[in-house]
Amino acid sequence: MTQLAEPVENTAVETDEAPPPGTERPRGGVPGTLAGEDGPLVAAAQAGDLSAFDTLIRRHQDRVYNQAWRLLGDHDEASDLAQEVFIRVFRKIHLYRGDAAFSTWLYRVTSNLAKNRWKQMERKGRSKTVSLDQPRPDDDDDRPLDKPDAAPSPRQQAEGRELLGHLEQELLGLGYEHREVLVLRFVENLSYEEIAEVLDANLGTVKSRICRARQELRRRMDPYLGEE
Repeated sequence: MTQLAEPVENTAVETDEAPPPGTERPRGGVPGTLAGEDGPLVAAAQAGDLSAFDTLIRRHQDRVYNQAWRLLGDHDEASDLAQEVFIRVFRKIHLYRGDAAFSTWLYRVTSNLAKNRWKQMERKGRSKTVSLDQPRPDDDDDRPLDKPDAAPSPRQQAEGRELLGHLEQELLGLGYEHREVLVLRFVENLSYEEIAEVLDANLGTVKSRICRARQELRRRMDPYLGEE
């Protein structure tokens, strides 16, 4: 039931100077036509249209928040980080040139900032596991790692909730890079190629990291699955 079903090591230090995928360092001139669903809004935002940027925020804020929550395991930190992401995007949107999807850029910015935030939380002793009693807002868009059986009984629902809680706790117990790829792959449902873009890593590195992360998570889940 808790198997992660299938549907770099990026050691570079992330700084404000490293452009996300789909961007390049400014060379002057006006960005060309941007494709995709977000293209017209991004182009308008780059031209200074604040209402267009506000629309982008409304369109993507739940996705950014959910990714941050999965990576940090803390609602307040995730909410604060989501605001930081959009401030960063607002300041850097002129760098986006459409070589990758706008959502890919957002995933990259969110992952980078969450990584830094997690390090700060660890230094302050504030990193923690997820409480089973913590409600997650927007459950429809915050899918669990595994799909429950059809029409489970109340007992199965309770057992499934408890097991899912353990799964989320153990996910947060992984190293950040391993947690990151599992969230991108199995929660955000990104392809290997999209994850490679987000992490600025080659495809082989992404696949091997996901494989190692799944093995480590399974090992951590073994004590909870001993009777199955």
